[in-house]
Amino acid sequence: MSGAELLLSLAGVVTMMLLSIIAYFLKLLIQDTRQLRDELAKLKELFYRLEAEQALIKEVMQPARNPPAYKTARRT
Repeated sequence: MSGAELLLSLAGVVTMMLLSIIAYFLKLLIQDTRQLRDELAKLKELFYRLEAEQALIKEVMQPARNPPAYKTARRT
């Protein structure tokens, strides 16, 4: 084997290793993105539930805040 062939095969091995490392990290990035998407969906659902619960609590508490005003009879 000549020196040029050895150099080319070594460059090929280094390139293959770098591409495999990039592919591995890309795979991890895609997995993290999918997990983040799922967690965001759960967070949105929880937000809507809490918003509905807050509206219900506000509706229930509203009469307690503003008691009905009783009219007093006027004497003239």
